[in-house]
Amino acid sequence: MAIDEHDATDKVTLDLHDLYENAPCGYHSVDSDGTILRMNRTELSWLGFARQELVGKKRFAQLVAPRDHRSYEEALGSVLLGHTAAEIEIELVRKDESIFDAFLRIARVREAQSGFVHTRATVIDITSRKRAESAARRHAEQLQAISRRVVEIQETERRNLSAELHDRVGQDLAAINLNLHLIRDQLSPASIAKVGTRLDDSIALVERTLDGVRDVAGALRPLVLDDYGLAVALKSYGGQFAARTGIRVSVAEAQTLPRLQPDLEMTLFRIAQEALTNVLKHAGASMVRMTLALEAPSISLTITDDGRGFAIESGSQRRSAGLGLLIMQERLRAVGGSLRIASRPGAGTSIVASVRSTQ
Repeated sequence: MAIDEHDATDKVTLDLHDLYENAPCGYHSVDSDGTILRMNRTELSWLGFARQELVGKKRFAQLVAPRDHRSYEEALGSVLLGHTAAEIEIELVRKDESIFDAFLRIARVREAQSGFVHTRATVIDITSRKRAESAARRHAEQLQAISRRVVEIQETERRNLSAELHDRVGQDLAAINLNLHLIRDQLSPASIAKVGTRLDDSIALVERTLDGVRDVAGALRPLVLDDYGLAVALKSYGGQFAARTGIRVSVAEAQTLPRLQPDLEMTLFRIAQEALTNVLKHAGASMVRMTLALEAPSISLTITDDGRGFAIESGSQRRSAGLGLLIMQERLRAVGGSLRIASRPGAGTSIVASVRSTQ
C-alpha cells in the first residue's frame, strides 16, 4: 500500500513539532526588541506560564532575575550586533516568583537578504548543579574552618607544652645544674678524686639535657618569634637546624617588612619548619636559602634547596614528601594563603608560601 507523500511530510512535521515541544531542555525565540515569539512546552512548564501569557506579550528579559538583567541584555545585544552566539548562566523567575538557575545559549537566525530574523535560544535547568556547587562550597568552608580550628588548638597545645618545658622542666634542670656545681665546689680534694669524674659527667649530661629542652621548647613555640618577628625567628631556627644537621641555611629579607598578625607569622614559621624537615628527609641537600619578600598585598617566604628534586607530577620523591606538602597547603589554606612548588630531578626544589598582609 503506497504512502501518500503529503501524509509522510505531515508526519515528519508533527514529529519535529513534538520533539521541539517536549524536548528535555527549553527552547524559545525572541525578536530584535526581545519580545518572545515562541517557547516550547518544556520551558513553559518550568516557568509556570501558559503560552498565551508570554508569546507576543512579554520580553524575555522580564523573566530574568533583576541581578542578571544586565548580563542578559549584554548577551542578547552581542547576538543582535552580529555575534554568532552567546552563553550565560542566569536566574529565571517563575510565575509564582520563585527562582531557578538556568544556562542560556542564544544563537541568531538570519536570512541572506533580510538579515536578522530572530534568536534561537536553548535553556537548561542547572538548579541541581548549582545546589551541588553551593553544597560543595559550604563543605569546603566548613573544612577550612575545621582546619583553622585544628591549627589553633595545636598551637595552643604547643604553647602550653613549651611553657611547661621552659618554666618547669628547664628551671628544674637549671637548679639541678647549679646544685651539682655547688656540691662540686664544696667537695674535698679526696672526694673529688673519688667522684669528680662522675660528677662532671652528670653536670655535662644535665647541661646537654637543658639545651635539648630549650631547643624543643623553642621549636614548639619560639619566643623569639613573638618578641622579634619572623625574620629573626627564621635565622635562629635555621642556625639550630644547621648545627644539628650540617645543612647550611641562609635567611634574607628582600626589603624591610612589616610585622604580620601573629597567626600569619606562626603559619610561615611552621611552613619553614616543615620545609626543612622535608629537606632533611628527602632532598639530600647541602644548602637551603630562605627569602622573605613583599609582593603587595602579600608577603612571601621562598625556600629553595640544592637537593635532588623530584618530578612534580609523578615522581616517587613527591609521593614520599607528599604528606609534608599537604600539611603546608592546609596550614596556608586555613589563613587564606597559597603555596607554589617548583622542582625537577637533579635541580633542587623551591616552594613559595604567600599570605596576605593586613598591615
